[in-house]
Amino acid sequence: MFVDLKSAPHSKRFHAEWRADFFTEERMNRKVNMKKILLVALTLCLLNACNKSAETNPTPAAGSAAVPPPPVATGINKTLDVGKIEQVATTAVGSGVTPSAAINDALKLAIMQVNGTTVDARTANLNYSAKASARIDVQTSRGDGWADAQATLQSQEFAEMIVSESKGVVSSFKVIQTTPPANKNDLFKVEIEAKIAKFSAPATDGKLKIVVAPLSTSKTSFNIGGRTLPAAEVLATLHQQIVDALTQTGRFVVLDRQFEGEIQGELDMINSGQTANTNFAKLGQAFSADLIWVGVVNEFSYDKHVKQLQMAERDLVSYSGGWSVSQRMINLATRQILQSTTIKGSAPAIAPTTLGAHVDSVATIRQMGSEIVKKTTEAILLRTFPITIAERDGNNVVLSQGGSALVEKSRYMIYLLGKEIKDPQTGQSLGNMESLCCEVVINRVTPNLSYGVLENIQVKLDGVAAGALQIRELITAKPVQAVADEVKTGAVTSKPNQKAASAAKPAASTEEKKKDDW
Repeated sequence: MFVDLKSAPHSKRFHAEWRADFFTEERMNRKVNMKKILLVALTLCLLNACNKSAETNPTPAAGSAAVPPPPVATGINKTLDVGKIEQVATTAVGSGVTPSAAINDALKLAIMQVNGTTVDARTANLNYSAKASARIDVQTSRGDGWADAQATLQSQEFAEMIVSESKGVVSSFKVIQTTPPANKNDLFKVEIEAKIAKFSAPATDGKLKIVVAPLSTSKTSFNIGGRTLPAAEVLATLHQQIVDALTQTGRFVVLDRQFEGEIQGELDMINSGQTANTNFAKLGQAFSADLIWVGVVNEFSYDKHVKQLQMAERDLVSYSGGWSVSQRMINLATRQILQSTTIKGSAPAIAPTTLGAHVDSVATIRQMGSEIVKKTTEAILLRTFPITIAERDGNNVVLSQGGSALVEKSRYMIYLLGKEIKDPQTGQSLGNMESLCCEVVINRVTPNLSYGVLENIQVKLDGVAAGALQIRELITAKPVQAVADEVKTGAVTSKPNQKAASAAKPAASTEEKKKDDW
């Protein structure tokens, strides 16, 4: 039976309530749907962010090598090793006509036992026990007070007085045994135990100690392109640069002999007692040299040459010059000359011209000076520390030196050392037999090491000991393959011989100038 809601009793009220309930439910559904939409949108945003993070830091695929963590840096906060003062325990027996003299003698011996002969008698004999043992001398002088004297010597109060009087040289003190004279002509004997300040020198790791002597010359001045320079100024600069270069190799302990006055002034302050007595241990600790390098500058010039052209009534001007240094390396102990060579070099010449030529004297001096320092340092290193193959993995090698000793993308000859040869008359070692091994191309140079690849190998390298392969001479400043690679990449636009020819000329327009001259 069909019921008309509109005509039913209370139809209007029912219809109104139904509409109200319907719209209320619809609004609630809309709110729920809106929340669902917002939740979906938030989820999509989070997923998008995760995808970007995964692209930035991709997870290694299965079977692929994981990216190793960065190496942990060590030794960053390590301070400069300048040596240190430490306390060393020792025992000593001293003797003297009085107990105080015996104690002072024992202290002197204890100090010398710890520091060796580096502390002389005047420094060691500081008479630490003069005040502390005055009462003991009085007691023993009576003849019946030895028991009291022994008690005083072995007391804590007496030990503290000795430590106080030493002002840091002695950090602890104890009398172990005392022996009075057996008869009138005998001496008092005292055995002590003490901790003495000792200076431990900085570690040198087996490095050779070298002194670079000031350079000398027979000339009073040098002429560089018309500019006159005092010889003393040039020699002082070269000396400092050679000292810098040898220090930076890390292979030597380079000793200073230039500022003796300033150094002695500081040592005099210690010796006079103006500083803490612990610094007495620093006296007499100066290193002695193993080697002395001596250099003589024979030539250092860049001269102007003038030729008059009679037909043209003009001067034909050119510049040329170079340098020459004789060097010796001397064994200090034996005065034996271990190395004696003369090295030479030349500065880029300026071809003859009538159009005028400009000389940059500062650049010329710098160029010749740098070449002197470089070749001098190389000669010293090759004589004292030959460059060797320190590690080999197939044809990939690590060489024992870096820095300025080797040049990247250069090719060097390597020799294999064999049996040592001795002079049949003198028995002196003449060196090792050498056979040509191979060539090495340097790929990378670090401050202490170099990395390269062996090529043109002519001997069997299996079982060759580390250090048996040594570099002797430079073959080319840059291997042919490196030049070819530069041509392929467009780094070189001209032919190598054209590039070398242009580099040998002081200016690009030199050839044109020569045509104009003639």
